[in-house]
Amino acid sequence: MREEHFILMWLDNELSLFKQNIEMLLVNQRIGRLAYLWAVCGLMVSKFLAYLIFVVLIGIIQGTPLQGSQYLSYIYFGSLQIIHIIATIFILKRRLNDCGSSLWYMILVPIAYLSLWVYWGMSFSWASISDTIVNASFYWDGFFWQYFILACFALPLSVPDSNKYGLDEGRDRYNNYIIAYDRSSTISEGKDASRFDYMCSCVWDALFAKLVDVNGRSSVSAFWVGLTGSHIFMDIIMYMAIAVVSLIVHLGTSLYIPHWGFMIILIWPAIAMITLGIRRLHDSLLSGLWMIGLFIPYINIFVSYHLLFKKSWHIDN
Repeated sequence: MREEHFILMWLDNELSLFKQNIEMLLVNQRIGRLAYLWAVCGLMVSKFLAYLIFVVLIGIIQGTPLQGSQYLSYIYFGSLQIIHIIATIFILKRRLNDCGSSLWYMILVPIAYLSLWVYWGMSFSWASISDTIVNASFYWDGFFWQYFILACFALPLSVPDSNKYGLDEGRDRYNNYIIAYDRSSTISEGKDASRFDYMCSCVWDALFAKLVDVNGRSSVSAFWVGLTGSHIFMDIIMYMAIAVVSLIVHLGTSLYIPHWGFMIILIWPAIAMITLGIRRLHDSLLSGLWMIGLFIPYINIFVSYHLLFKKSWHIDN
């Protein structure tokens, strides 16, 4: 009964924080240079993976009535291009807001694309344009230049003042509070702990002390150290388990282990990484429910940035 009450309370708190995150996204419409570059890289990777998924999809539908159908390509890549354009406009608008530039600068993107189109000797007929949009073929040149042009918008510096789109220096406003983000560490200056002790404590917290803790916080440095250290530690455990089993078999003892036998060991670090990720999201002022977004295309760009780079939040006095 206590466990059920705890889960319901946790979900209620996370849903409340999730709603707050959505409100902050609507109020604060600026994005810094690092976050913007990460978003551009995320768009590039997402589109590249979309091409790979389409190749796998073509292999799956072999021998079915859908094989060789052009409508599948039209629907798939047409939908992909629409989602991609919306995501591009979303991040580009926020980048221009952050550097204090007019949104009319967005028109430079299609102008640059059209210039490349002319340079490559392509025609402006409707058939040529539609074939390019829904074309399943992949061209590295066009793929690279498309995102290089977007990345160039990271060159202007952020406006060092607040404007109607949000606060400066990556700060957020929520109700009457101003939220700032700074680097933090779990080591206090008074303890004067060594770097090695800090690394050991991060791994210990991730795998043992805070294995099922979904309410705390974890700084970006603690997350990186815990993630890397836990991976190394579990690799050692896995190799030791394989070595012990190999030794037992070598000594002539009959031993049966199913194919999934060693996978049981991975349940432990999987739980540790999920709870560590939830604490990292809390430290960047996101709800732990955003962990689900790691499995949703384009949303995972936003979530991964907060996991890997976003600094620790605090109320700015």
